[in-house]
Amino acid sequence: MKYFHVDVFSEKSLSGNGLTVVFPDKKIDHQTLLSITQECKQFETIFIYPSVEEQYPVRIFTVEEELNFAGHPILGAGAVIHKNFYANKNSVNIDITAAGRVIHLTSERRDDAFQVVMDQGEPQFIKTVSYEKYQVIAAVLNLDIQDFHEEYPIEIVSTGLPYMLIPLKKNLGKAKIVIPNFDEVLAQFGAKFVYLFDPKSLECRTWDNEGNVEDVATGSAAGPLCAYLVKNGFKQSGEVINIYQGKYVNRPSRIQGWVSEGKIGKKVFIRGEVAFFGVGELFI
Repeated sequence: MKYFHVDVFSEKSLSGNGLTVVFPDKKIDHQTLLSITQECKQFETIFIYPSVEEQYPVRIFTVEEELNFAGHPILGAGAVIHKNFYANKNSVNIDITAAGRVIHLTSERRDDAFQVVMDQGEPQFIKTVSYEKYQVIAAVLNLDIQDFHEEYPIEIVSTGLPYMLIPLKKNLGKAKIVIPNFDEVLAQFGAKFVYLFDPKSLECRTWDNEGNVEDVATGSAAGPLCAYLVKNGFKQSGEVINIYQGKYVNRPSRIQGWVSEGKIGKKVFIRGEVAFFGVGELFI
């Protein structure tokens, strides 16, 4: 099976968020796909299957589980599809299907990299967390309640994966997951993952729910954050929002996003560069 190693949310390799993109050449069971992901040791690996009616089905795995949606794997997949199947075009529209959902991408060739825009669709505002729960959340993240920014609410927002968005006015670098059942705590609020952010700099952090691995740049969380900032009046519809991540793992990355307001409602878009690092073959 052919695979590519790309770096997402960076215009040059050895920066941004690494990703393995695999083209399966036969039917592979769930456990083997998970094992391949664990062997690759990236935060996520995406498997691209042959197109069906000009739509490319994908499956996305972390080292722990399969996801129905993820940001940087889908953007990275868009660039790899562009390079492999539309090499004669500088710009191309690509449709990807993940867990039955169609995701629209636009990929443009930019010198040695590609710039990919993802339409994440309409955001879902799931829940605003009551102040009475703040102490519980602070404790499991190695924080004090005074670290939370009082002018920004804690909310759960989704454009495919529900994130608990937590604004911090200080101690972003101190934050970490300190309990083994963090996913159970999040589930009580209807969230899958957590996304901490500094409202002033828009530097952000997130981890796997065991707290073992910090993600470098998270497109599936950046979309909800853009929607949150616009909904609460901190940013405007149509304004390009620069989100930063990866500072604390020495892989600084920039994610760009915006909320577009049309006749059928608001939609979230995420944009990022994709650089190619390597190509190879898997013997499975």
